[in-house]
Order: sequence, then C-alpha cells, then structure tokens
Amino acid sequence: MQEPNLKNIEKHLIELVRERNLFTTPDQLASAGEYIRHQLQSANLSVREETVPFEGKQSINILGLKKGSDSSSGVFVLAAHYDTVEGSPGADDNASAVSALLETARCLQNSQFKTSLLFAGFTLEEYGFVGSRHFLEQGENGMNNFCGMISLEMVGFCNPQAGSQNYPPYIDSTQYPDTGDFIAVVGNEPSATLAQSIAEVMDQSVPPLSVEKLVVPGRGDQFREVTLSDHFPFWENNIPAVMVTDTAFLRNPNYHQPSDTLDTLDIEFIGNVTKGICKFLETYLR
Repeated sequence: MQEPNLKNIEKHLIELVRERNLFTTPDQLASAGEYIRHQLQSANLSVREETVPFEGKQSINILGLKKGSDSSSGVFVLAAHYDTVEGSPGADDNASAVSALLETARCLQNSQFKTSLLFAGFTLEEYGFVGSRHFLEQGENGMNNFCGMISLEMVGFCNPQAGSQNYPPYIDSTQYPDTGDFIAVVGNEPSATLAQSIAEVMDQSVPPLSVEKLVVPGRGDQFREVTLSDHFPFWENNIPAVMVTDTAFLRNPNYHQPSDTLDTLDIEFIGNVTKGICKFLETYLR
C-alpha cells in the first residue's frame, strides 16, 4: 500500500468542485464522470461505464474492478456519488469522498487481494440513489456475489469547537463527542460486524483520526438521517453496507448550499480517512 498524498487529493478536489447536476449543469456532471474514469484507469483497474436513464436523460456510473485471486469470495464495493444538487459546488458533498475514492484506488494499485474490489462512482444519488439502485438492478453486476460495501459520503468537513456536532433525536448524544472533528462509521444490524471491523481498523491504524461507530436497529428504515446515501439500496437488498461520513448536515452548515466550497474542507482529514479506508481494505480483503 502506498501512503495517501494530500497534493493528489487537492488536485482531485480542484478538478471536481463545481456544480455537477444532470438537469442544470449536465456537461459538468459528464466532465466529472470522465475525470473519474481516467483516474481509475490510471490506477490499473478494469473500467466500464454503466448508462443510467432518468426522466428522459441519462448519466453514467463509473465502475473500476480490481480482480481478486478467489472468485468464490465475492466482490466488495467502495463507492462515492459524484453528482450535486442544483446550486451547490459540492465540495464536501461529495467531491471530498470522490477524492478519497480515487486516492484509495491509487494507493492500493499494487496490492493483491483474495476478494475482488469494485470502485464505484455512482451518479444521481441526490435524486434518490438512482445510480446505485440501477447498479443493483443490473443482473450483470451479480448482486448475490456482493460480500460488503462502503459508501463514502461527505468526508472533508471538521469543526473542533464545542457544540459544533449535532445528533438525531433518537441518539443519546451524551455517548458521543460534541465536537465535529471525528469520522462516523454507520451500519445497521445486518452490517454490525462490518461496521465494527471498519471502525476498529481505522481507529487503530490512523492515530490522528477520531472514529465513532453507530449501528441502528433492524434494517435502518426508521432512521432517516442514516439512510441518505448509496449504502441504503444495499441495506434494502440485505447486503452488508456501511456509510463512512463526517455526518453531513448534522455538522456542516454548508450542506446543499452555494457555500459548500473547497476552502471549507480539511484536506488532512480527508487524507486520514483515505488512509484508514486503505488499511481496512488491505486487512479485510486479503
């Protein structure tokens, strides 16, 4: 495994941070997809594009496969959506996560795994997980062969000030920090073992990174705040999946706003998250 390079992460962010919306800025959405495709190819992955139709238009999922040595061990998915809402440049949501995805691919390009690893740039998450749902509906993707999934969802915003972190009403906030400077690992009951493994490896392998874990009861349907990313369609299909996030609107005041800009991000934090993800995958997929 190579170490994450903060200059690479910053370069990705500079390329990606601008509105990326199918209806208002389709060329910029397509350009972001092309950039992701090129970067995944540069990491020696087998890359294909998957056309995603939506309301008379179409976008693409970009999928880069790192084939494992044992086909019977299944496929693990690491994903980040690359579209934005209208009117936002989407630095944290979700260029931060796409940058982490691309840098993870580079860092692991010389690693050998038993389990295959699929890097996915999903489109149209902001319209109800359209890209990831389309992905799971395609028979060619072998849904029964998925052994797990991580959705990287907003991983670049920190606020170390007391009282900067909020929580949904169903969470006992006294059990968690009131400072918004940790990364959260969120699973449901069927994903509890995966969530525990990710949280432990990230916490132990990257000392500067504070990691908090949350596992919601059942499939998670009743807990809206933790279902708003591309892991949720995997939950709906009974596939173990975890969201790794800076907690989005529970911390970041720029969520879905024009103020979600590059200068609000903590690139070192993104680098630490990337390192933690790399360390987990190296441990889990061998």
